[in-house]
Parts: sequence; C-alpha cells; structure tokens
Amino acid sequence: MKKIQKLLLCGGLLSGYAACGQVQRKTDTVPFEVAHGKFIIEATINGKPARLIMDTGGVTTLTSDTASYYGATVSGAGTFADVNNARLSFGTGAVDHLRIGNLLVWESANMAIVPNNGFFRSLGVVGTVGGEIFQAVCLTIDKRSRRLTITYPYRPKGISRSSGTPMALGPYVQPRVPMTVGGRSVSVLFDTGMSGFLALGQQDYAAVKPSTELRQAGYGFMHVGIGGIKSARKDSLYKVSVPAMIAPGGKEFRNVGAVVLPQPQTIVGQDLLSYGRVMLDYPRGLFYFFPYDDEPVDMEASSKIWNVKILPVGGHFEITATLGACDFQTGERVWNINGADLAAAAPSELRINEIFASIPGDTAWILVGSDEKQLRKAPIRKL
Repeated sequence: MKKIQKLLLCGGLLSGYAACGQVQRKTDTVPFEVAHGKFIIEATINGKPARLIMDTGGVTTLTSDTASYYGATVSGAGTFADVNNARLSFGTGAVDHLRIGNLLVWESANMAIVPNNGFFRSLGVVGTVGGEIFQAVCLTIDKRSRRLTITYPYRPKGISRSSGTPMALGPYVQPRVPMTVGGRSVSVLFDTGMSGFLALGQQDYAAVKPSTELRQAGYGFMHVGIGGIKSARKDSLYKVSVPAMIAPGGKEFRNVGAVVLPQPQTIVGQDLLSYGRVMLDYPRGLFYFFPYDDEPVDMEASSKIWNVKILPVGGHFEITATLGACDFQTGERVWNINGADLAAAAPSELRINEIFASIPGDTAWILVGSDEKQLRKAPIRKL
C-alpha cells in the first residue's frame, strides 16, 4: 500500500524587505474568473500561461497531458482523497517557476499529476492550486470584485490579530475553522473548490441531527472527483435543513439546505463568498470573514437542489444520485432534460449545469431509458 504523502513546496521567492533592515508590507491583486462554480486564475509555469482552479480545500495538481509541456518532473507516487472520499494513487512531481501575479513566485512547486477530465477540458484549465501555494501569505478573496489580494508578510493594514478565528491547516494546508452548525461547534473546511454553500460530513451530521429537519433520503454520488466517475462510491445521501449556521464574526444563515455526503469532513463552499469577503492569514493560522451586512440570511430558496444528479458517464449521461421517491434510479441513461436533447450532446458536466440553470421554476422532466426507442418521461423537482 502506498503511503499517503504530504505535498510540500520549496524554493519560494517572496521579496518583501526594504532598506534599513525593516520588513515592508507588500501587496498584490490578482483577478480571477468565476465559471461554473470554480474560481479560475491566470498563472505561469516555466514562463508559459496556465489557467488553474483555485481550490483551498484541495491539493495542487497538474494534468498528465500537460506535464511534459510545462516541464514537470515526476519523481514518485502518492495517495490522495478526492471529493467522493476515494483513495486514489497519482504520480507526484515538481515544476519550476510557478508565478501567480507579481508577488507570489515559487521556484519549485510540488504537484500531484492527475488524469485530465472533461470538466477541466471544458473550462480550459490544466490543474489546480491548493492552499500550500499561499502558505506564506495572507490571502483575501473578494467574489464581488473578482480579485485576490495577496499581502506579505503581514495582514492588510487595520486588521487586528484578535478579530481573527484560529484555523487548523492540516497536512495539505487546507483551512479548517470552527463554525456553529445546528447549535454545535463544527470544524468546517473552507473549500473554494466546492460549488454550493454547505455539505455535512456523516460524523458531524450525527451530532447535529436532532436539530435538523430531514427533507429527503437518497442514494448515489453527487460529484466527479479528480479520479473521475469510476472512483466514485455510491452511498446513502440525505437532504436536510439546518435551522441556523453562524460563521466566524457572527453572521447568521437560517434554514440552510445541505446534503449529507459519505465523507467525514463538513465543507463550506465558495457560496459563502456571496455574502462577504474571506481572508486567510496562513502564516498565523487565522480566518476572517467580513460580511457585506450584519442581517441574518434566509437560505431556504437559494439552497434548493434538484432531486436528481446527472453526470457524464462513459460517453453519455446517467443518473448518479437520486433523492426521495422518483420514477428513475441510479445508472439509468438520460436522453433529454426538459426539452434539451442529450442524444448527440458532448458528455460535459457543464452542459448539464447550463440546462438546469435555464429551467424556470421548481419542476421539470427528463426522458430516461436504456434504449432510445423505449423511453419514459419522468418528473423531477427541486427540494
């Protein structure tokens, strides 16, 4: 069995020293794009442009089909867990001169070398950058302005250490911070790589279950991990409503819909950034949330999800998860969603996202069946 390896960066260059031996605060801003629930930044590797997904909850990766182009050296192997909690073995290597903006430069950056997938190809990205890339700086993420603010070696002026919430970084420099969920303190992973607001881990759900309302039970898997469809494990799913969640600083979110996933870690995704800026002071292990206002937010409508998950599988589209009673089951092929024909569509998760985003209201229908000549029309709904 391969040992689970920790990715470490080395050879970082962060110039921040002025004359007279005093340390001077340096600041840089880096724009990012928001596309299909992912934050995409423009970087360079070995002087070549590279579009990368910023994933605070993941590891730094490069797709295997671009490794040679960027001069990556593969030196070993490691085992990593993806969003479906699958343990996957990938090559590990390093690239020279990874640059993000004008301030953040790593002369040598270690990466996991992972297979390319349709989602990455559709977004035009070649990998991800995890928290270890930012471990020497303070990182402020502002979704409204679509920019990252990088400061080194200190926080931006006017922000005190005492107003931050201690965060644990773990082996992959992934920010875990306590938040109040259903009246209990829960260690939450802040993950810009996850679309949506809240996903409950099984262990935490067991603790907060008495205070939640079960909306629907289901079965299957909800996401494509870095290992693809084959690594995903079908398991029990639950859609629940959490009466209150309180973020660091006191911002309250009410009636938060969440899916309980077959993994131990509770995750708050990038939708938190719709309600305020987040600053991660990596060197000092502090988390800051600056809400745009102090009013409680009712999440009842915004956290609704469809009772079916449809993903590309083996060149076509299949149902990979269901919630509640419905006239379809996991593994069935989907040919049409509310009038949008999938028979000749490229097997892209982005296409499914676009179709669902365009549906008005909370009800629709799909055509399912093993054969195009024997299809049935089944209703779907948001819950």
